Amino acid sequence: MTDTKTEFKLKSPPEDGITRVTFGPNSSQFLLVSSWDKKVRLYDIVSNNQRCAYSHTMPVLDCVFQDPIHVWSGGVDQVLKCYDINSGSEVAVGNHDNAIKCVCYSGDVNV
Repeated sequence: MTDTKTEFKLKSPPEDGITRVTFGPNSSQFLLVSSWDKKVRLYDIVSNNQRCAYSHTMPVLDCVFQDPIHVWSGGVDQVLKCYDINSGSEVAVGNHDNAIKCVCYSGDVNV
């Protein structure tokens, strides 16, 4: 029987409370993390490196993968962002009247 590693200690963890942790859609190699420190980070847990990160102006409450290249996030700043992992570009897609506490991507409607 083989042992499966179920815990990982990250080299550069968030500096405040974690609000969401989710694995990539096609592989458990990539871990997307949002935090109260205003950042969304993507980790490669095989090499234990932070692959990329981007920021909001206030704490981030949720994040989700659209596909292996695009991620979405929202938080206390009331801004919904889409981030392209390969190009490092981010787009503020919309705003909400209050904090965005839940982000979900639906492939059926591409939103």
